[in-house]
Amino acid sequence: MEGGNSIIYGLEHQTRALSPQYAESDAIRFFIGTQSLKPNSNQVHVVELEEDTGELHTKVFKHDIGEIWHLRCSPHDAAILITTHNTYNSDTSQCSMGVSIFRLPTTEVIPKDLDAMTIMNNRNAEDMELLKTMSPEKPEEEIRCAEWHPMDMNRIGIVLDNYVSIRDTSTGEQVGRVAPEGRSRLKFSGGKWSPQGQNQFAVLQDTHIKCFDTRTDCSKAAWNIDGAHRQLARDLDFNPNRQFHLASAGDDAALNIWDYRNGKEPIFTRTDHSHWVWTVRYNTYHEQLLLTGSSDARALLTSAASVCDDEEGLRISQVLEDGVLQSYEQHEDSVYCAEWSAAEPWSFASLSYDARLVISRVPLHFKYKILL
Repeated sequence: MEGGNSIIYGLEHQTRALSPQYAESDAIRFFIGTQSLKPNSNQVHVVELEEDTGELHTKVFKHDIGEIWHLRCSPHDAAILITTHNTYNSDTSQCSMGVSIFRLPTTEVIPKDLDAMTIMNNRNAEDMELLKTMSPEKPEEEIRCAEWHPMDMNRIGIVLDNYVSIRDTSTGEQVGRVAPEGRSRLKFSGGKWSPQGQNQFAVLQDTHIKCFDTRTDCSKAAWNIDGAHRQLARDLDFNPNRQFHLASAGDDAALNIWDYRNGKEPIFTRTDHSHWVWTVRYNTYHEQLLLTGSSDARALLTSAASVCDDEEGLRISQVLEDGVLQSYEQHEDSVYCAEWSAAEPWSFASLSYDARLVISRVPLHFKYKILL
């Protein structure tokens, strides 16, 4: 693993939901949600990488409420997660989407001794405690994702087709609503809270990016980037270390980085994928490293060093050149998710629809270039 070899973990059912365990600072853990049409067959898999041995340890939990389209671990409590799911009602022959908050019975994955290992190996999928389920205003509405507020543990943003519902997690009640003015036919495809402007929620609307201040009139954008992509914008991620920078990905196969104070042109752009780009993620510690996943069945590790130079003279671009550092091609289907570990800056995971999780590390020579 340290030398650059990836580790593959296979699941029984198709997958498109992945999250690091944000509130865990010691163990490298990723949560995976399955997407099966069979009743009572969906699961949440917790996968932990043991750094010393390179072994993977797993624990499986039941998710009988339906297929998982999106999953996020809480940044405030390592035992809590939220899923966006689709449920089939056999009585009405209809599907409806919802958001549920669960608590794990334990966060331990690696057995402490042989007895504990024997118990874990013989144990079937465990139950999670369902804390709250939230439904859209209309049963037919589609939910894109649900995102935890970065500071307020009792607040989430749920992105639907045409609006964002801000909910109180303790009551499930709506406490705010983001809905652009006018009757636009352009649907939302995703969204995320800003880690710096903690009351700002950015949404992807067709090819555009719009950000709203949830404390004020949520019908008018605080700022926007029109035409961020030539085709549908699929994902965005805020730079955790640079206040006005964000990255976006879309169906035009592009990775763009923006300074949203002047959103007319991207300050960095790459089109190294050959199909739709579904996901983009900044490295939390080293902002020049970005992950992307695409329908070309590849995950790419890309350097954007030229837009990360320090104003005080630290020239990151002299250490690392812009461009693709490594292509990870162990997948055989669309890579819907790519996530950095929350506990360690050099490890990351990518997940494809063919139920394959690939855990990889930044190649050593790039790591040493950055550190030395």
